Amino acid sequence: MKRLDGKNAVITGAASGVGRAASLLFAREGAAVACVDIDAEMGEETAAMVRAEGGDAVFIECDLAEPAAIDRMARDCMAWRDVIHVLFNNAAVAARAEFEDIGLEDWNRQVAVNLTAPFLCSQKLLPALKAADGAAIVHHGSIDGVLGNPTLVAYSAAKGGLQPLTHVMGFWLARHGIRVNCINSGALRESKQGIPVRLNRDNRAGQPMSDVQRRATPMARPGFVEEAADVALYLASDESSYVNGSVVTLDGGRTGITPGTF
Repeated sequence: MKRLDGKNAVITGAASGVGRAASLLFAREGAAVACVDIDAEMGEETAAMVRAEGGDAVFIECDLAEPAAIDRMARDCMAWRDVIHVLFNNAAVAARAEFEDIGLEDWNRQVAVNLTAPFLCSQKLLPALKAADGAAIVHHGSIDGVLGNPTLVAYSAAKGGLQPLTHVMGFWLARHGIRVNCINSGALRESKQGIPVRLNRDNRAGQPMSDVQRRATPMARPGFVEEAADVALYLASDESSYVNGSVVTLDGGRTGITPGTF
């Protein structure tokens, strides 16, 4: 039996990277998938890839930095399916800058997409999630949100907020049979299926993992977007039925050791 048979899933940031990998994987495991993204061309492509494999998918365009757009997206999702079993808050934006150079507009957009959107998407889709009589919300965080990445100031601050948000949502929504968990990933730079990775300028330029990051990672390699999708599938499925309010680290061991000790 497939792990998401008969379930409906909403995945944000579905046009590329982990979002596309998760859309394909969830559909292969039996879910109908609403692929949400600001990029209409690549988002439609993801949905078409799912359908080409015999899956059920729809694309819904949304700028997650805009609360009104999230309202519309939620209405469209609930018109598509009145019961939602899985919400994967995966979308993210990241821009490198020194602290003194970050403009307020850029700061606000990164906080909006990386932190406010997971809150709003969860809240606006709550009627359909409650109707599932057992649902899962998965946030996609980052190890940069644990201690901070000096080159990704706004991104680190916003992703850092997902940890306590996961804990408190896990408390408030458990009474409705909704589990809430988070994946804190490290350097996801590659794909086993040729899926484009576009989180930041380095990814879009195809830059490899830096020597510094490689030396700091015990497994000495970057992560594949499919590996994050696998963890999201676990947290979305009944296999994790007693996992709630938790943060899963997916970074090849990078944050599991004390820096400078080897």
